[in-house]
Amino acid sequence: MKSFLSAILVLVLTVTSGVMDARGFVYAGRAWPGGNIDWTAVGQSMLAFFAGISLYIGAVRFMQSMGLNAVALQSAIWFVATAIGIAALDGTVVQWTRLQQLVALGVIAGLAWLITTAHEAH
Repeated sequence: MKSFLSAILVLVLTVTSGVMDARGFVYAGRAWPGGNIDWTAVGQSMLAFFAGISLYIGAVRFMQSMGLNAVALQSAIWFVATAIGIAALDGTVVQWTRLQQLVALGVIAGLAWLITTAHEAH
């Protein structure tokens, strides 16, 4: 039961971290409209990144309690959550070709496989 709760916490914290970081990337992309800095977008970006990294640090604690100690795999979980968040928040994923969308799904599937099999490798 403890490992199930840890897995749920990892999922919730990592997805939330990824979404917050995705928001940070989206706001950062809006920070220079017309070549002039938009301090509101800068502030929103920085706050979103701060929230994202704070949540990620919490997620790492639970990843480690599950035996997932490899930093590369910990960050891969975050990467997947962030990439999905960016694609969902900015809407550009619907403009990708089918091949690009399939490759993105393959990358996500590959990272998911690495994450789920990492514990077995130790």
